[in-house]
Amino acid sequence: MVCRIAIVLFLSAGLASSSHFTVALSTWTSCGTGLDCANLTVPLKYADPSPHETATITLARFNATASTRKGSILVNPGGPGASGVALVSAGAGQSISTITGGEYDIIGFDPRGVGGAEPKFACFANTGDEYDFNSAFPAGANLWIGAFANATEEKAVSSSIKDFDTAAAKLAAACLKQNSKALFTLSASYVVRDMASIVDFLDGPGAKLNYWGFSYANAQTYVSQLPNDQISVRNAIKDFAQLCCEAGPSACSFGGTSKSAADIEARFDALHKTAFSKLVVASGVPISSSIMSSFLWTFFTVPPTWPLVSALIAGLEAGDASALLNVLVTSAGSAPANRSPPAVGLRSLSSMGLTCVDNAPTNLVPLTFCRNFGAQRPKLHNLGVSKITDTDCILAEHNNPILIVNGIHDTNTPLKSAQRLRAILPCSSRIAARGGPGHTTISLPSLGLAKTVANYFRTGALPPDGAFYPSDLVVFPKNTTLSVAPSTPTFNGTSYSNSDRVILNAVYGIVLAFLAIA
Repeated sequence: MVCRIAIVLFLSAGLASSSHFTVALSTWTSCGTGLDCANLTVPLKYADPSPHETATITLARFNATASTRKGSILVNPGGPGASGVALVSAGAGQSISTITGGEYDIIGFDPRGVGGAEPKFACFANTGDEYDFNSAFPAGANLWIGAFANATEEKAVSSSIKDFDTAAAKLAAACLKQNSKALFTLSASYVVRDMASIVDFLDGPGAKLNYWGFSYANAQTYVSQLPNDQISVRNAIKDFAQLCCEAGPSACSFGGTSKSAADIEARFDALHKTAFSKLVVASGVPISSSIMSSFLWTFFTVPPTWPLVSALIAGLEAGDASALLNVLVTSAGSAPANRSPPAVGLRSLSSMGLTCVDNAPTNLVPLTFCRNFGAQRPKLHNLGVSKITDTDCILAEHNNPILIVNGIHDTNTPLKSAQRLRAILPCSSRIAARGGPGHTTISLPSLGLAKTVANYFRTGALPPDGAFYPSDLVVFPKNTTLSVAPSTPTFNGTSYSNSDRVILNAVYGIVLAFLAIA
């Protein structure tokens, strides 16, 4: 989602700096090539500001490069729980600047409870206890997508969900017991005021809040969302199988001797079903469906990683888990040398709390946590869907439209959810879709969509509602060296101009930044 909103719609300067509290920014200091970093001090509780209770929002700025600076664009990867500071610092700042013509400072920020922001949303007293719990915490319920549609698997599905619910209940109890200051002061209503404070401070009261967000919360309840999720995941599996079949076994190793996409899809399902019912034993190691799903859906959301994914699952099918185990070991955090420092608020644990402080969760993992999290909510409430109509009218009246962008086969935030958001903002939004799979539109670069986003920020131009843009990335390039993702992308067009390639490479740079912080 990208948006340009007059700051006065959310928070006037008078509210940001009251007689009880003054927002303050530390000195910008260099923290990388073209990068500056700083901390913004804001009230911990906007509903009851006190100079003795503060929150610190960490910022990273990639400076505008054009001769004329138009303002700032705030960026955050979403999650919830991912760091905007880390994203900008990993190269996304420069890439977003390139896409938008260098006319804006690109501001990555860590929302409350995330990254370097203070106070931490920590559920344990020290890093040692946090590490021990995180190491033992299951990656998810031991489920397989086909199990939901199979009546004979109902008992096993219920048992798997119950086991995960028990583990999530222990985490929820630990978070409530720790009772950190961040616990109920990190909802969207607080974060949006923090964003307003950032822009007020950097660009002046009344400046527009320009925001490019990548991942978002679904606009459906869990009960409504589950069927959409299953359809989107199935479509992504079909995309994987089709692209793998077209590329051939030399580029997609899981293709093997399969002559059709349907056969590749059936083999993929059979492997996952085996892990659900009796574990896949490879290299003498039992691999459960939850372990398989954890790595599959982490990488499956980013199609440039699919050559690696195909090699990993090909190894599992052949009884060799060495490549998979190497990925898991490499990505696992190491035990802290000193167990006594305060807990850092690991994203794998805190993201569940961040989700249910705001509203009803829309997928299984936070759902089990929130069910045990208690009924207490922030003193400063979110306005909720009931106020969206008012918001829609105000945005339309002030000509501040929101551009909603979504992939058609996004496994995390399905297109139907974006269409639902478009429906509840009928006067003030437009929607555009990118072809193919992948979570967030940039995970599969599209030149047409990138230019649309660039035009939106640079001139305010909007695409036709419902505009569709094909992807431009070759997912399974020939003769690629297996890594998390190729460092040099291959695009499928034959007549790109130099400026087109600059934009496409910049979009791919954001992909690499996402992978770097994952």
